[in-house]
Amino acid sequence: MPSQGPPASQPGPLPPGPPPPLGRSLVRRRGLPPLSLTGRASRYIQGGGPEKPPARRGPRLAPRTITLIASASAAVLAVSVMTLMPVPYVLETPGPTLDTLGQADGVELIQIEQSSSHEITGQLRLTTVGAYGLEPGSLTVFELVKGYFDSSDGLLPYDLLYPDHPSNEEREAESAEQMNSSQELATAAALGYLGMDVGVLVDETLTDSAKAVLRSGDLILRVDGQDAADYSRLRALMETVAPGSEIELEIERAGVTVSVRLTTAEAESGAGSLLGIAVDFDFPVEVKFGIEEIGGPSAGSMFALGIIDKLGPIDLAGGHVIAGTGTVAPSGEIGPIGGIEQKMIAAKRDGAEFFLAPAANCAELLGHEPAGLRVIKVSSLSEATAALSGVRSGALDDLPRCG
Repeated sequence: MPSQGPPASQPGPLPPGPPPPLGRSLVRRRGLPPLSLTGRASRYIQGGGPEKPPARRGPRLAPRTITLIASASAAVLAVSVMTLMPVPYVLETPGPTLDTLGQADGVELIQIEQSSSHEITGQLRLTTVGAYGLEPGSLTVFELVKGYFDSSDGLLPYDLLYPDHPSNEEREAESAEQMNSSQELATAAALGYLGMDVGVLVDETLTDSAKAVLRSGDLILRVDGQDAADYSRLRALMETVAPGSEIELEIERAGVTVSVRLTTAEAESGAGSLLGIAVDFDFPVEVKFGIEEIGGPSAGSMFALGIIDKLGPIDLAGGHVIAGTGTVAPSGEIGPIGGIEQKMIAAKRDGAEFFLAPAANCAELLGHEPAGLRVIKVSSLSEATAALSGVRSGALDDLPRCG
């Protein structure tokens, strides 16, 4: 994502039209031109002519009137200055939505050489949030007041979103990395859902035991003699291994099969143990993404559904306009995101009939669903595809809902 320059020192009101894109994207405010104080121009007439009688003086203002005028002028000036004063908040607004089955600026959002076996109808739209005030103190009182009274906007304390006060470049880099990661995870989840093997590569070693025997790029083949050449199978095997166990790994390194032994690490949650590595993936199908100027992790679930639609045998949308949001894990689990109220409003604005919402976001969206938009609760890709099957068949009363 190309970086943008620092914000102007005097932020102004929101620009017209839709805000710039992003899950929580980086938006800078442009400065206002200097205030222009204008008055009536005086006309001076010189030259001869008949002598004119002296001008009559008008009534003089009473001291109290002068005081009132001065006070009113000071109040107007104070209000004008206050509207331009920065405040430590971030304003979130409904952002653009994009069809993962379609194009943006003439470029396919999801690019796969293998064509679908069915006609693609309808839309699967990812949703975004526009953000103002991402530079500390760049949101003005005027914008804050506007956002407070606009039911489609949200206000969050800057320190709550960015307690470490990252620089503009750091924030953009993190947002871009989150988007890249969401695309990779979506590909792994979608291909796994379709029954394809997703190989597991060592990206980084995290424990002393793993650092001693594994290298970046190693492809995992077996665990204690059992097939682990697919992410889902490796994950299932590791759930049966107790922390601190010594296991044998068969790996492929530079085209050569090698066996190594390591001690497993304790899992952060759930059963089983970990290999002590960060993973990358070896995909059987190449999937590319044609999307720019949007960052964050929250489009993962809609990317995954788009890949499933393009590679699978079923037209998921079935002629409907479906929008949604949510992170996605390689296992297919759909996780919570931020800005869901603004994303629902954006979805409705762009013609969506249904909205796929992470189950973990249900508490905050209750009572905020836009009229005419049916919100469907999902916690995995399997639940999402099952819900879309219900949409296509017309079994709307059976769709899972929040509350």
